[in-house]
Amino acid sequence: MKRAFEEPETEQAPKQKSKKRIYIVIGIVLLLIAVAGGGYYNVVQRQDLDAMPVESATAVDGFENADPKDLEEADGWSSIDDYAHWNNAIFTIPEYENIPLRYRRGITKIFMGNSYLEPSGDKPIYKFTRIKDRAKSVFCYGNFTDRHDADNWNKEMAFLVEKNDYQSSAIWIISAKGDILFWKEYSGELPLINSFKKGQKIFMDEMKLVPAPADGIIVKNKSSKYALIYNKETKTFDTYYQYTDSEIKEATTNEEVPYVEELEDITIDSAQTNTGNNE
Repeated sequence: MKRAFEEPETEQAPKQKSKKRIYIVIGIVLLLIAVAGGGYYNVVQRQDLDAMPVESATAVDGFENADPKDLEEADGWSSIDDYAHWNNAIFTIPEYENIPLRYRRGITKIFMGNSYLEPSGDKPIYKFTRIKDRAKSVFCYGNFTDRHDADNWNKEMAFLVEKNDYQSSAIWIISAKGDILFWKEYSGELPLINSFKKGQKIFMDEMKLVPAPADGIIVKNKSSKYALIYNKETKTFDTYYQYTDSEIKEATTNEEVPYVEELEDITIDSAQTNTGNNE
């Protein structure tokens, strides 16, 4: 009887082991299905995000009107967080709201790098004017370096900032990605600026109007006007004085008057000589 009792146990043990193996296999299969399902969900979700309209993506970041390229990273730009933090401190009036984000980030980095926002030591402090009428004439755009790949997105920008003495200013010229191309301080001057197109007539090396070799910038003070033009040979911006109508008229008159007077003298001498011979 003992032997008969033990035989069923030896038959039951393999059955229990086989069941355990089945459960293990089923568990592994379910685990693999779950992992595969999660991966598929992530892929679908990523596709949904990629398919999201640009307006919706920028709206999430709070930049509804920003060009998608303006939200990327560049060495000459501040981070989006830094820009958002300093935006109201730099661009203080509505007249600056139309400046594209790419230039705003470039300006923000300049302000941060030169301690304009957090003064240190004796460094000069600059800021944008808060006078609305002036604000319209303290920035302009153009293909100032005459690049062949220039388009509406990667134009260069010139902008004026005022020193905290309210008597002096400085001009910056930057690329669309914030690279600094030019800087100059105007001591005791608060000029206005505007741009002109390549081919427009300006004064360069002499008092004669010639076509501009590239887009340029007019810097206008109360009593003088200059053109800033990029020099491809020296890789610098050169300054050319722009003559006024009165200055041209005065210079022309000064050249002609001596010539007329000389003719009158000669006529008088000839008349006297002829009279003497007749006598």
